Amino acid sequence: MRVSVSSLLCAAALVAGTCFAATDEFPYREGAFPPAQPGQCWCLFTIPAKFRTENYQVCTKPATCSYETIPAVYETRTEQVCVKPESKRCITIPAEFRTETYQECVKKEHCEKEKIPAVYETRCEQVCVEKEKTRTHKIPAVWRTEEYQVCVEPSHSEWRRTDCPTGNFPASADMKMDAGQCWCLTTIPARYETRTRKVCAEKERCVEEIIPARFETREKKVCVQKETERKYTIPAVYETRTRQVCVKKESKMYETIPAEFRTVEKQVCVKPESKRRIEIPAVFETRTREVCVEPARKVWRRTDCSNPQNTNFQAPPPSGSTGY
Repeated sequence: MRVSVSSLLCAAALVAGTCFAATDEFPYREGAFPPAQPGQCWCLFTIPAKFRTENYQVCTKPATCSYETIPAVYETRTEQVCVKPESKRCITIPAEFRTETYQECVKKEHCEKEKIPAVYETRCEQVCVEKEKTRTHKIPAVWRTEEYQVCVEPSHSEWRRTDCPTGNFPASADMKMDAGQCWCLTTIPARYETRTRKVCAEKERCVEEIIPARFETREKKVCVQKETERKYTIPAVYETRTRQVCVKKESKMYETIPAEFRTVEKQVCVKPESKRRIEIPAVFETRTREVCVEPARKVWRRTDCSNPQNTNFQAPPPSGSTGY
């Protein structure tokens, strides 16, 4: 059975096989079909969404506040004001003196020195005219010739062609067969040659020769008694003098002068200026809106196949299907 897709969205579902229980309405699922029985027609219907009207509050003006200023309260009071502060007057009492005699040192006690010259005598002594010294002699190194072995070609392995053995070819790591030829891994020993070189048998060294010091006999004056000094004391010289001595020091006395006051009037704030907060409530407005109670949905409904007004036909499932 062929159905034109442009004229019909759904066709009769004529299905052979096991049939499910018949229902008038079946929920719609993406890619699934209702359990149709032979001779039944199912159409896909869209059930529109359901809405209801509800009221809600909208704030048109938020809550605010204002402040009312309450003026300060003053009162007149009197008080004593100092027009001239307390002061003090200084009275000086002169010092008292008396005359006394005293001894004044006009020349201090001091010491005088008398020098006694040193005593010398002539003596002979050995004087070093040339200090002991050392002279270094350089002895050259001693060399000898010796022979040594040098590896000119190290030991290595190489493949060499050899005669193939009769019978089965033995399989091993040092034998192989290539293109019908036998190869054997042969170790070539290292090759050495003899060379000569000079070897230091005795290192170069230095030998020191000590040359003794040289002395001469000379005469010189030797101090047998050092120069000395003899001290003697000269007493101090005094004379009698007079001076004024303070018996009572100069002093000061302070006379207190009382302060002067006068009565004045002034304004005193007994209650400072303040502010009172006034709350202004928010303003709300009632509005309406549409609220979706049940969203739109699709359902399969069984319908009359002969009704030409059914335009919501859906193509049937493949042959042999038993539903979804």
